[in-house]
Amino acid sequence: MNPIDLEVIYQSTLQIARELTLNMLRTGFSTIIKESQDFTFAIFDAQGRMVAQGIPQPLHIGPLAAQVGEIRRRFPDVAPGDAFIVNHPYQACQNHSTDICIITPMFVDQRLVGYIGNTAHKPDLGGKVPGTNAGDATDLFQEGLLIPPIRILRRGELIDELETVICANTRTPEVTWGDISAQINTNTYGLTRFAELFKKYGTEKVLGCWQEWMDICERELREEIAKVPDGVYGPETDYLDDDGIDLGKPHRISATLEVRGDVLHFILDSDAQARGPINLRPCVSRNFIQCLVKMVFIPRLPVNDGLSRPVQVSYPPEGSLLNPRFPAAVNMYVRPSQVTTSVAIRALARAVPGRVPAPGSAAGGSISSAGRHPQTGRWYSQYEILSGGTGARPDGDGVSAMDELVVNVMNTPVEAVETEFPVRVESYGLAQDSGGPGTYRGGLGVRRQWRILGEESVINLRTDRFKFSSPGIFGAKPAHPSAASLQSGGAPTRTLTSKVAGVRLRKDDLLSMEFAGGGGWGNPRERDIERVRQDVLRGYVSRDAARDDYGVTFKDDLSVDAETTERLRGEGQSKAAS
Repeated sequence: MNPIDLEVIYQSTLQIARELTLNMLRTGFSTIIKESQDFTFAIFDAQGRMVAQGIPQPLHIGPLAAQVGEIRRRFPDVAPGDAFIVNHPYQACQNHSTDICIITPMFVDQRLVGYIGNTAHKPDLGGKVPGTNAGDATDLFQEGLLIPPIRILRRGELIDELETVICANTRTPEVTWGDISAQINTNTYGLTRFAELFKKYGTEKVLGCWQEWMDICERELREEIAKVPDGVYGPETDYLDDDGIDLGKPHRISATLEVRGDVLHFILDSDAQARGPINLRPCVSRNFIQCLVKMVFIPRLPVNDGLSRPVQVSYPPEGSLLNPRFPAAVNMYVRPSQVTTSVAIRALARAVPGRVPAPGSAAGGSISSAGRHPQTGRWYSQYEILSGGTGARPDGDGVSAMDELVVNVMNTPVEAVETEFPVRVESYGLAQDSGGPGTYRGGLGVRRQWRILGEESVINLRTDRFKFSSPGIFGAKPAHPSAASLQSGGAPTRTLTSKVAGVRLRKDDLLSMEFAGGGGWGNPRERDIERVRQDVLRGYVSRDAARDDYGVTFKDDLSVDAETTERLRGEGQSKAAS
């Protein structure tokens, strides 16, 4: 195929995937779709290999691919106009049950040529708590309605009984079904756009282009991996605070990287599966680790199935945190995903130290609140995803208020929250001193406060990093941990744990959350003094932290106290040398 057709056809494929993403933004009902953008579209060929995706959400890629594979296995008799729905974490490897996937086959003249797949989070799908995802769930059946792979459209006609079942199992039927309808209709619109592409260039040429681009990504990735010295890097180990049930027991996750020729082999290990919902299915982590490798080695090339060929991932035995056995609860899968990212990044940093950022905060989490809206009397389900900071880069500070490399959801604006839900956001900003101190500082996490305006609300927190913050790399100090608290009436402020389920709030209660920052890079005593001064002026770093972490002190006018600074930094270097 000539290079022009190769580029034009593939860019057209990517553009359709992006167009579907924008269509979903316009037609979705919930703030999870419209604001957080917690959804993903991807395109697959007839063999179930991912060809392209829209706005990337790496945590969704593995489950989407697994679900397409399961649809192919269970339904060999697909026909034009069919579409399938699934959310089961074990029967088809969904992240968690509140992510619902719609898979729509594509045909050209009765020939199956591919699939359009999308997955999107739902504000409520039943379960033991409003908002569905309970931080203290102990099995899958407490985590909402489970849908095995099943048709939702048959030859273009909606199966109405399925809509009835879904709407009967959610506290917010209009919003939940509105989002599902947007998923179905956007996939259907995508069929028309791909029909135009196949007609314009011919079926064989489009399919050949897709195959070639998967091969290109594989070749380019193998060439970059081959430049890395063979060896074993790691193990690197990190911990989750707890599982939401046994609050005194941390849970270990480890990663070792083995480099052999043009292949990377990540060997994952973990404690036994948790009683609480922090377990992570292998198909989720396998693909986001491959995306992580892509970000480091070939950042300018697209994400497709070619990335999976040079990257191998091994898991501990079934019954482990990273390889749980049905029906282990999984609704907090993002927390172990972020910690797995942290240890994988640190192993990669040992192999290619000048190309890999420090680990991010792994603290970004979700806060859900539900109750009856005082104006309408209907159930509402408020779901917000907030962020820590990214890790420092080898040549620069981390980015504040941005999540891990494998999570790509957006901030929910204050205006959207206050317009739709009975809450008032009383403050929103960056958390001072939250970023990991280093030669390059980790990005800062956010701090946010919500005032409850309805008569009663139920909240759920699904977060982490209250005990084990990001350690940073190459001599950096740990980031500041996360924290949460609740102020109710005249009672003393109540400190909350990282995982809270079904806590009832009354009118005028104030919920506060502060998220840990990203990891730092290098010795903080070697950070440029002017950078420290600018951080203090901007409120990113306190004067106490500037002195204790960076060895920089200031006079009353915030000019640098050069004499004391020189002495402190000299003492720090002496301690480091000893």
